[in-house]
Amino acid sequence: MFEQIVPDGQTPTPTLVAAWLVLGTLRTESVPMWAANWLVQGYDGSSLVELAGLSGRDTHEVRDLLPAALADVGVAVPSSRQAAVKVAYDHVARFHLSGRAHWAWVVDKVVELVEANDYAVEAFEQPLAGLWAIESGEPWSRTDPELAAEVHQACLEQLAG
Repeated sequence: MFEQIVPDGQTPTPTLVAAWLVLGTLRTESVPMWAANWLVQGYDGSSLVELAGLSGRDTHEVRDLLPAALADVGVAVPSSRQAAVKVAYDHVARFHLSGRAHWAWVVDKVVELVEANDYAVEAFEQPLAGLWAIESGEPWSRTDPELAAEVHQACLEQLAG
């Protein structure tokens, strides 16, 4: 699932969670724990506190409360799928450029995002989307260093736009 773009045990940012909500890739059972972690990080608000107290089993309850909780922390739910895709791709690019993700992981996440959005045009409108068709390990494919350079450049372009 595309959502898994934070290291295990780490809490995604409210901005990233808002994007996942729009993209339909949100794992709602995890949201109350993330809300509790946001409270520990210093965020506050009555909806956020209420969200942190939920079990996560009632996905409708979590989804209904999440926009208000995100507003408590100063994050608006993206107004379009296109804006949400940009948030997600920007996160992937930052993750790679910070040295926390291998180039092949970036390609995998781009493919997952494209597939999770049923190949919608919005998934292809960002610079990082050009990576979705990269092939490696085949006799005709480019070398790993060439592919790494292409991914690095695409990440730079993603964040420059």
